[in-house]
Amino acid sequence: MGRRARQLDSEGDTVSRREHIQLLRVADVGNHFPGRLPEEWKTPYTVRDEDWPDARRKPQSKYLSRIKNMRRAFNRIQLYFPELLTLPPQDVFELSTAHGAMLDILRDYGHRVVGNDYVNMVGASEGEEARALFRKANDDSFTRKTDDYGLPIPEDGKIEDWPYRPIIDSLGLDMALFDAGRMPYPFDDKSFDYVMSFQAIEHYCHPNDWHQVVDEMCRISRKCVFVMLNPMLPNLAADKDYATAFEAFRESMRGYDRNGFTCIGVHLHWGQALGFKLMAF
Repeated sequence: MGRRARQLDSEGDTVSRREHIQLLRVADVGNHFPGRLPEEWKTPYTVRDEDWPDARRKPQSKYLSRIKNMRRAFNRIQLYFPELLTLPPQDVFELSTAHGAMLDILRDYGHRVVGNDYVNMVGASEGEEARALFRKANDDSFTRKTDDYGLPIPEDGKIEDWPYRPIIDSLGLDMALFDAGRMPYPFDDKSFDYVMSFQAIEHYCHPNDWHQVVDEMCRISRKCVFVMLNPMLPNLAADKDYATAFEAFRESMRGYDRNGFTCIGVHLHWGQALGFKLMAF
């Protein structure tokens, strides 16, 4: 189908391919509530091209615009965590925070925030055995010397550099750097009120073991755990074992009820049920 081809939306009307994609991404790009972003959220990041010593390490250009990041993050907060707009200060931890926009906003609302990041190991250049998305959780046999950006991977996991470091440094966000595919995480039980992971769990391990990641998130959370998946890419959907495990995880998360947490919300993204909100009861 060409880029200008028309297709049917859910109401039977024709929409362009671009409009169709926007409909699928409505959680991120929609204008869900009236009002403008505060002016201070529109201030550009104080980073320069030379802050990335290697061009390969620089994030995609769409993630270098603070106003776009903040708009997308504020949409997500309003949809998935409306209570955090009015609750007194909560302790919030986000796995794979990337550019940190979620935490940037939540900090502005008075919450105490900590982000996590680590090296990226999803590229196929070194073969499937070196891709984190196919490894088991806590897989000691999984070894790589460098990540997808050419950054070194220290054996002790104590990294000093990652692609979003210049942005995070400019924002002054607290970070905990560790490989989220290895557990336990370096926190005591019930260290945070909210623990969240957006479109990142795929980077940690095979979906057969994603429940171990969620259980660990529950261990360090007092109140809420939120997990948003990426939709399966075509090459992963073609892998029967991966696709079966992915769908089994989605279905089981819908009925999650253990570790003192229960699934209280399932959310659409990219036209699929990919977001799951767990609350402690």
